[in-house]
This record gives sequence, C-alpha cells and structure tokens, in this order.
Amino acid sequence: MTAALSAFAQNPWLGIAAALGGFLVLFAGLQVVARRGAVQGEHTRKVFHAGSGVLTLAFPFIFTETWPVLLLTGASVVVIAAVKFVPALRVRFGGVANRVDRTTFGELYFPVSVALLFYLTRGENALLFVIPILVLTFADATGALVGKRYGLTRYSGAAKSLEGSLAFAVVAFFCVHVPLLLWTDVGRAESLLTSATLALLVMVLEGSAWRGLDNLFIPIGGYFLLRAYVVMDETALLTRLLVTVGLVVLVVVARRRTTLEDDSLAAGAFLCYVAWALMGWHWLVGPLVILLGYRWLSAETPENSRRMHGVPAVLSVWAPAVAWLSLAAATADHRLLFPYSVGFAAHLAIFGVSRLAFQFRDVSLVKLVARAVVSSSVLVLIPYAAVVGSSTRTAASVGAGVLGIAAGTILFTAAQRSIRNTPQDASRWILQAVAAFIATLSAWAINALV
Repeated sequence: MTAALSAFAQNPWLGIAAALGGFLVLFAGLQVVARRGAVQGEHTRKVFHAGSGVLTLAFPFIFTETWPVLLLTGASVVVIAAVKFVPALRVRFGGVANRVDRTTFGELYFPVSVALLFYLTRGENALLFVIPILVLTFADATGALVGKRYGLTRYSGAAKSLEGSLAFAVVAFFCVHVPLLLWTDVGRAESLLTSATLALLVMVLEGSAWRGLDNLFIPIGGYFLLRAYVVMDETALLTRLLVTVGLVVLVVVARRRTTLEDDSLAAGAFLCYVAWALMGWHWLVGPLVILLGYRWLSAETPENSRRMHGVPAVLSVWAPAVAWLSLAAATADHRLLFPYSVGFAAHLAIFGVSRLAFQFRDVSLVKLVARAVVSSSVLVLIPYAAVVGSSTRTAASVGAGVLGIAAGTILFTAAQRSIRNTPQDASRWILQAVAAFIATLSAWAINALV
C-alpha cells in the first residue's frame, strides 16, 4: 500500500488516471442503476456524493502538488455543469445526480470545496483535509437520507428536518472523534470536546445552507474550526462547547418567537458564534438585541408576525457587521465595536420603518422614521454604552451613532419606492445592506471628527 502511494506521489499523472478511473466507474455504475429506476433519485445522488468523497480522501496521500487536484476538480465542474445545464446531456446522463425535485447546485460546489480545502491544507497534517471531507461525505449524506425517510419535524425555509440534523450531528461526531483519537496525540478529553463542538457547529452550519451550499460551507468551515480547536486545552474547548450548546438552545427556543425562518435562524446563530470566537462576548450584544428587539418596534399583527425572513435577510443584516468584524479581528482594534453595533441598530431601524409604514399607512414617513431611529438607538446603543463604560467619549459616540442610524434609515426610506409594502426580494436586501453600511461609515466618520 505504501509503495503504491509512493508511486502515485512520484508520478502525478498516474494518480490523476487512478482518480479519474475510479470516478468514471462510480458514475457508470450509478447510471446503470438510475436507468433501471429501482432506486430513488435522492439515493443515487447521495451514493454518488459519498463515493466521490471517498475517492477524494486519497488526495493528500497521492498528490504533493496542487495542480493535479485543480485539474481533476476543474474537469469535474465542467462535466457536471454540462450534464446539468445542457438538455441533451441531461437526458442522457442526468440520472445520477439530477433526479431530485428541488433546485440545488451541491454537485458543483463539491469539487470546488475539495480544491479549496486541498489548497488550504497543503503542507499540513493530512487529517485537516480528511476529517472535513469525512464529515461532508458521510454526515451530510446520512442526514439527507434520514431526513428524507424519517423527517417529521420539517424546517421552515429549507428542505431539511430536525431528525436529519440529529443524524448529521451523530455521524459528524464520529467522523471527527475516531481519526483524532487514532492518528493524533490529541488527548481523549480534548478529542471528545472537539468532536462534540465541531459536530454541533457544523450541524448548525448545514442547517443554514441552501441550494447545496452545505457542500461548500461544511468542509471549509469545518477546516477552520478544526484547525483552531486541535491546539486548544480542555478548558478552552469546554467553554466553546457550552457556548455552542447555548446557541443551539437559542435556535430551538427562538424559532417560535421570531420572524426568521429556521435556516436563517441557524445562519444567524453560526455568525454569532463566529463573532464571539473572534472578538469576545461584547460582540454578541448587537445581534442578540436585533433578534429580541425586532418585535418591540411596533405592535404585533398576524401579517408582520409570520416567519417570512430567509437567509438573504440574515446575510443583509450581517454584511456590514462582517466587514467591521473582519477588520477588527485583523487589527485587534476593539474600538470597531462601535460601527459594528451601529450597523445592527441601522438594520433594526430600517425593519422598524418597514413595519410601521405598513401598519400605519396614514402616518407621515417623517414621524415613522423618527420613531424607528429613536427606538433602535435606545435598544442597541444603550447596551453598547453599558458594555464599553460610561464616559464623555461614549456619550459622543452614541450621538454620532444616532446620526449615522438616521442617515442610513432615511436613505433606505427614500430609495425604497414601495416602503409601505416593502418586498422581500434580493434588491431590497441589497439596498438595506448598503444603507446600513453607509450608516456605519457615517457614524464612524462623525465619531472620528468629534
């Protein structure tokens, strides 16, 4: 076995031929099964997914350079895209991966994630590649099949279920724990904590992905989490496990008390974890306030209380925050908590104007904007001031924040023509993200001048 791997490593074209041959045999065999119609489309798709994953597990052992993997994954993307989008090829060869009744691009994201993961892990321990691929290969496939067969508690906003997520977490735990325990010097307690935390976090991440993006999010997110965890001690890992469990509990409790759909709620929870892990608990105040305070901006009605906000809404809210969070993490500048918090307050005000304008159609927009700006400023900036400490400087920052929030809210109200019946389409979320980002820049500039 070692001699064969050595031969592949010395001759990359031999490794390419072996990997390509294995892929073609898998595809041809499943094509025969699919034509007979004895197996459901979801089953052949997941077997293809799992088989491809098993083949890629050998990449760190047979390739020492990146270009063979890029060649294989690039060819896979071209072939899969042709079968998916060219009608003649789809009819002839689409029985393996294209017989599902939902829109998904997971089969295209899979080779892309393999290429990215190989690039990120080159020169490092092979398990940093193997473990995320194992999770993607077996946990994701198991979760999908269990959810399809036994899923009774369906998620809103995503074709997933609680039963599928639990199956995913159990398999993911063993995909992490067994390799760490057998092939590393990570302690037993650390291995258990790492496996449990990673399984729960990736389960949340998988639950927030849509249209097959889990095939991209799971391996890349899993790599960064695993890379951070394997060097931590038992105390640090236990803290992360407790925070993760807390976020999972929050998702379960909040799902009946929020307008977010289940997949968007999971996405928000994962981003909250990232903010906490990078910069600390202070950076959880803004997102938690917008989650809890959204309903306080206006009286609840059946129309504005329904679960209507999907993942695009969460990405819109977090877009300015991620920009400031990334800059803060890169520079270790905790002062950037100010524009980060203003972004959430601006989104809260924009949501408030939309709700109030729909509910009170005979009230002027000027009054509604003022009410939303004041309410969101109180809900977000007062906790911000409490976190950073009261001082003249903090008071000046709060004043600059109110002006920035007002600027972003007025911009959105003026640009959104149907403000009294604000749509839930992509253009609205893009506009809202831009308006909130302008609010953060305005508040930051005013604060700097003061």
